[in-house]
Amino acid sequence: MNAGLELWVRLKVVDLVAQTAWMTMIEKLGFAGDLKGLVRYSYWRMDVESSGRESILKEVDRVIRFDSAFTNQNKHLYRLLLQGGEDAPQAAPSMGDLQVENDYPISEEAAVERGERIFAIDCLIRERDGIRESGFRSRLNDRLSGVSVLSLKAGEVWRFIVSSDSLDGAKLKVEGIVVTRTRREGLLLNPHYQTFEILSASGRD
Repeated sequence: MNAGLELWVRLKVVDLVAQTAWMTMIEKLGFAGDLKGLVRYSYWRMDVESSGRESILKEVDRVIRFDSAFTNQNKHLYRLLLQGGEDAPQAAPSMGDLQVENDYPISEEAAVERGERIFAIDCLIRERDGIRESGFRSRLNDRLSGVSVLSLKAGEVWRFIVSSDSLDGAKLKVEGIVVTRTRREGLLLNPHYQTFEILSASGRD
């Protein structure tokens, strides 16, 4: 059977990369009025094949827990999510201690502001050439038993907490933050060799 897996990983301690990005966005790029929270994850999305659904989650978890290319138990929190397959359309169990669905950092200033609509936007940034993704796929397939990775996406997910009057407006603001066009426009993505997609967008009232 085929199924999809998502692996989310973030640091247990303060993420200095995300902290530096936050300061740059707020102090130099002028997003103080829009950006209310920020968190960064390493992210993998893989399509896998196996003879048994339950064995998929356990086997992939066994590999990623002890492979520093994916997680370091001393430094990281992670969540491995098994998506619904043909035989089980409902979401399946997950493994790991990262509560991705509840990980919504909002600055103290934003928490006390009134009259704003707050949205959470998950944006995946990845390289266009797929070389790193091919390496991850090969690495997993060399270590997995009874499970084969058919395809894989990998990159960084940035979760933006933004204020806007609409969801579409929030998405446009995030694109303005992400895509580097000049020294004063965007920060996280070089459009010449990287691409992005919005994985999810929702209101956080």
